[in-house]
Amino acid sequence: MPLQAEDKRMSMREAVAQFVKDGDTVYLGGFLHGEPHAAVHEIIRQGKRDLTISTGASTIFVDLLIGAGCVARLVTSYCWNPVPAPTYAFRRAVEKGVPRAIEIEEYSLLGLSLAYFAGALNLPFVATKTMLGSGFLEHRGFLGQSKCKVIASPFNGEKVCLIGPLRHDVGIAQVQRADKRGNGQCWGILGPTRYGLNSCSRVILCAEEVVDEEVVLHDPNRTIIPAYRVCAVVQEPWGSHPSYVQGCYDRDWRFTAEYARLTESLEGFKAFLEEWVLGVSDRGEYIRKIGRDRLEALRCKRRESSPVDYGSHSGF
Repeated sequence: MPLQAEDKRMSMREAVAQFVKDGDTVYLGGFLHGEPHAAVHEIIRQGKRDLTISTGASTIFVDLLIGAGCVARLVTSYCWNPVPAPTYAFRRAVEKGVPRAIEIEEYSLLGLSLAYFAGALNLPFVATKTMLGSGFLEHRGFLGQSKCKVIASPFNGEKVCLIGPLRHDVGIAQVQRADKRGNGQCWGILGPTRYGLNSCSRVILCAEEVVDEEVVLHDPNRTIIPAYRVCAVVQEPWGSHPSYVQGCYDRDWRFTAEYARLTESLEGFKAFLEEWVLGVSDRGEYIRKIGRDRLEALRCKRRESSPVDYGSHSGF
């Protein structure tokens, strides 16, 4: 069967303008690594509003969206700066309603991952024991009773927590590589990214590298999302900076610490936003502002895994 020839490559500006709408529920992939910072910056530059942001682990990329006034609701397991430090824009929104109040739905990380799993597989719920005995069951946000329920197991009568599915209008993730059709491959700490992306109606795939389809076919088990689920492929090297991408570059701890220092005050946050997001036109200009020498110092040394022989079988 011949490969589909569709080419979904476009710029980040085009992808965000076409596929992210005001009021959307947006899944942001990545789990400490592979955070879609470049995409978040473009969402802010385009002034998207009233978004419900859903992500397994909120760090400064979510804090930026909140501080820029793009977020109305947040679904997550935590929000922090991995320096470690607080995410100050998040705190100002929760504690003071600055720049706007946000609603929060909090899960345990496993509970949230199972909600994404249910959404990706179009299940009515996932039965589990996680979150039993915790405050997650009593303290509900805007999802209300659709978040989870406790029932007696029909098999042995013991308590079980049913976690409802989470589905999203659009998903965005930064991966190591993709082909032009949108088969996306990722490795390292995946967290819930695979199921989060597959619970989305539309997907923007941001890749460090766009490769030939044969490269993807040579290592199919690394594909976390298939082409038919993807609407746009954006080649965006260094798209996770100041976060890291496994095998590509390390976290820029100096930049992350500087973010914490500057954004502790509202005035400092506004200055950071103006300099590093609104004041640059795209990721290319951002990279030039950071400086190639600084970025190259973050680049990983090669440490390849052992090759795997998939074999050549008749009919494949």
